[in-house]
Amino acid sequence: MHFQSGSVQIRMTSLRREEFAPEVYRPGVISLSRLVWGSAGGGLLLGLIALFSSWTGIAVLFPPLAATCFINSTCVFLRVARPKPVIVGHFVASIGGLAGVWAGDFLAAGTGHAVAVKLGLAVLFAAALMQIFDADHPPAAATAAIPAILPLPMPAWQLPVNMAWGATIAVLFALAWNRIWFEFPARDPDHCERYRGLYMSRSQVRGAAACFVGFGLMCLHRLSPGAYVVGTVLMLLGVAFLGTHHFFALRRTA
Repeated sequence: MHFQSGSVQIRMTSLRREEFAPEVYRPGVISLSRLVWGSAGGGLLLGLIALFSSWTGIAVLFPPLAATCFINSTCVFLRVARPKPVIVGHFVASIGGLAGVWAGDFLAAGTGHAVAVKLGLAVLFAAALMQIFDADHPPAAATAAIPAILPLPMPAWQLPVNMAWGATIAVLFALAWNRIWFEFPARDPDHCERYRGLYMSRSQVRGAAACFVGFGLMCLHRLSPGAYVVGTVLMLLGVAFLGTHHFFALRRTA
């Protein structure tokens, strides 16, 4: 029995090394592991987000989160798949999108170009905010664009925190799903040291932890309005910590 267990472990280690290595499990390479595991992860993740949204009554925008699900399951070694860009990216892009709609209405209301102006400004503001807060996440550009063309399934002021909530599900799932086979978040030139077993800085881990706890409390929306409020506050604090810690790091190194 011990021999069989050791053989299975050796095979699993070999599979990890060969089929889920960054050279294979990445865009540009057609691999069975990515086709099966990555595709299954993306589909399961979006279905999970939809179930949680239905159970809790917390509405989100599914199209941009669908793109996030793909990235977090099949493009996991890219920087845009890391927890900070996913959570903060959707949050600040929501704000940029709403600001673009407001500015577009102010500048072009009543003209035939209002939608075009709102779309352009929404993505412009979202792109600027994602760069300022070091949270580049391409799917979040769609989060910014949707308010310019479609009615929102929630009051506008709820959009940023609801999208951060949905993005947090994506991060939690990615941590569980991907780490079966490989390190996630992946090591990169900016994240070479582990903290709490993750290739993330201490500040990022703490900010993400606040988002995780906030997510859990927000899920009690229908059972306990008080818990939901506390969860919303924690989610906002976690996003703020994740999105601003690099400013303090720059100040310390200046």
